[in-house]
Amino acid sequence: MNNLSFPIAVGGYNVATAEGLGGPGPELDVWHAGPVSDFLLAILILVAAGEIGKNVARLLNFPVVLGELLMGILLGNVYFFSGWDFFELLHTTPGLRIPADFGAIILLLSIGLHTDLNKLLRAGSSCFLVALGGIIAPGGLGYLVGHFLLPDASVYTRLFLAITLCATSVGITVRVLDEIGKSQSNEARIILGAAIIDDVLVLLVLGVISGMILTGGLAVTSLAISVAMAVGFVAAITVISLKLSKGFGDIVTRKFPESMKVFLVVIICLLLAYLAESIGLATIVGSFGAGLLLRHIYLKDPDGEEHGLEEIVRPAYMIFVPIFFVFVGTKVNLESFLNWHSALIGISITAAAMLGKLFCSLCVVEKGVNRLAIGIGMAPRAEVTITLAGIGIGLGVLSEELFSAIIMMVAIVALAAPLLLKLVLAGHRGPVGAGQPVPRYVSDEARKVTLRLKRLGRR
Repeated sequence: MNNLSFPIAVGGYNVATAEGLGGPGPELDVWHAGPVSDFLLAILILVAAGEIGKNVARLLNFPVVLGELLMGILLGNVYFFSGWDFFELLHTTPGLRIPADFGAIILLLSIGLHTDLNKLLRAGSSCFLVALGGIIAPGGLGYLVGHFLLPDASVYTRLFLAITLCATSVGITVRVLDEIGKSQSNEARIILGAAIIDDVLVLLVLGVISGMILTGGLAVTSLAISVAMAVGFVAAITVISLKLSKGFGDIVTRKFPESMKVFLVVIICLLLAYLAESIGLATIVGSFGAGLLLRHIYLKDPDGEEHGLEEIVRPAYMIFVPIFFVFVGTKVNLESFLNWHSALIGISITAAAMLGKLFCSLCVVEKGVNRLAIGIGMAPRAEVTITLAGIGIGLGVLSEELFSAIIMMVAIVALAAPLLLKLVLAGHRGPVGAGQPVPRYVSDEARKVTLRLKRLGRR
């Protein structure tokens, strides 16, 4: 009998071939793989890993972002540990960076929604001095690390390394201060104000450096144009936010239907992110500005109760932001630290990051505050630092080795700083001076009690 060969098609795919009527039956393979299925599976893995990392971090009383980041590092290095290549699709799936980038945009939008520029302008001189110290010292130390340990790196790489060490994770510090009952202290006021000012200045400098990289030179004309565009964009958003955001928010809240409000928020956020990217800034600068502009818009639920935009953004935040952090974690190559030079770079970056922020302790001019606590409180890094590192590797100015060192620095400092902050502040019970002002963030009832205790000359 003649041997026959014919394909068996299932769902448009050629999945099996049977040879000969007398031979074995067709071997059916009904599992299909394609770019879309790989993409969906990768997203599923990132979302699940983010949720697992978040819950484990909460169980261990660690910052949530650290749990998500460590899950990404684990998944990204499974092949290195075991030789199992299943999770390699997190490295090879095309387009996986897009949802991660949306996570960064939503993250900075949320930070902008929680930033009150009026309070920053009313902050004391210590806030501004601590913020400046928190940029100059770690930035300078970071540049020196790049200069001595990366002699072949470009000036852009050294500048980007310097700027990634300048950001401060206000979320980690505020959580620790709240846990130990110090969220209304003078130390908390200075740390909070300085950290926000710090991050705003870092985003501005990021825009300048990104513009320099995209224009391809350090020519005076190109640098002047980059600086002018970055400063102009940020200044315009700042002025508009201070002068018009309250009135704009009231008009939108009262006059626009709820569906139109959501549409308007999405359009403004994407438009400013696009404009920022188009003029050489990072998209996160635009989304942060959108948060400043839109923070006074409120939406009503079916019962007529008003909710701030942060509550509306929260569902997208819960999905896309963990995707971003887990995805960034997968880019860390632990194998690179088997090289002594890579390990030395990681240790040096961590030391520069910690010592640079401790310099903030010397920038406090107010009396009666725990200066060391302020330096330690400025040390944690998380969201903004990881975002900057991701932008750096996307622009090609950070190598895989350097990127991995920065992420490991974030993990080490995010673990060490909260423990040190609790230790330093746990026994701090200094007297309240008769002329010392009550922090403006204290509630009315707490203010009365504090004033009563002041008259007794103690807390």
